[in-house]
Amino acid sequence: MTTSDLDVNLIATFRAIAGSEREVRRMIVEYGGVVRAEPGNVFFEVYTDADDEANFVIIERYQHQAAFDGHLATEVGAVFNQALTPLIEGAASELQFLTRRL
Repeated sequence: MTTSDLDVNLIATFRAIAGSEREVRRMIVEYGGVVRAEPGNVFFEVYTDADDEANFVIIERYQHQAAFDGHLATEVGAVFNQALTPLIEGAASELQFLTRRL
């Protein structure tokens, strides 16, 4: 089995700028519906920190690297990220890639 055959798992975290939490939530929920319909997406789950709704956590899984690459290449993703960037702290979300060992 090659690494391209393995599923891709990641956690994306970011913090909404004060006052933009509602708009960020609306955007990410809408975008999540698009991502879930992409070929090879297993799940795209949206969370906020239990104590701070400005902190967002997105957990994603794709069936394989090609599905994740396809996700990254979508125009809707580029438009989403461009619209999200001015509403969050920092230049982009922080990504943590995970390897399933079970």
